[in-house]
Amino acid sequence: MSSAPSISPPAARFCEPDPGSRVEVAVGGRVWLLDRAADMEALWDAMDGQDLDEDERLPYWAEVWPASVLLGRHILRNAERLRGRTCLDIGCGLGLTGMIASSVGARVAAFDYEWPAVRFARHNAALNDVPQPLWLLMDWRHPALKPGGFDFIWGGDVLYEKRFFDPLIRLFRHALAPDGRIWIGEPVRTVSRPVWERLEDEGFATEKLTVEKVALCGQNATVNLWEITIPR
Repeated sequence: MSSAPSISPPAARFCEPDPGSRVEVAVGGRVWLLDRAADMEALWDAMDGQDLDEDERLPYWAEVWPASVLLGRHILRNAERLRGRTCLDIGCGLGLTGMIASSVGARVAAFDYEWPAVRFARHNAALNDVPQPLWLLMDWRHPALKPGGFDFIWGGDVLYEKRFFDPLIRLFRHALAPDGRIWIGEPVRTVSRPVWERLEDEGFATEKLTVEKVALCGQNATVNLWEITIPR
């Protein structure tokens, strides 16, 4: 298994903004503009065998997920805590939460497994006139990160498959600073329920901070916001 995702020419067609696919997301009294090549379904339909591998790399990055909206709200509520602190956005997608944190003065590194996501995230930060986070192309199974380097780590809707549990737990333990905090926005779904007990078995402390309804693109979702720490 390679330590970084491959960059294949067929995916290049997914990297030009489509003005008709721009998403406007209201968080914290501001409308955030998010460009993309197309919506997820259109990109999925355009994919062929060369764009897929054993990881089933579907274009989830091209959507804005309700969990990221709730995380964005939480980031703004904690702006003073985040200012000047090192933060890691896992699975950054189109860049919403990384941009929001950067706008309040956080020192953000944000990564995704798909290079079109990283390209659009950088584009969107410029579009919204916020300081550029450090955008990284990275596989969370092989994190090229300084141990204990991040005061805050967060991710929106990253636990949608059980195979992600182990690598994410390893990433949390590797990258979180002493007394750091992890925030996970997660839709209410069955597949992720076992991970919270698993985290506690691994020595983490978990707390559900809130449950909120998020309206996005004409749909409503119920989203949990969790906080994870490592007791010392």
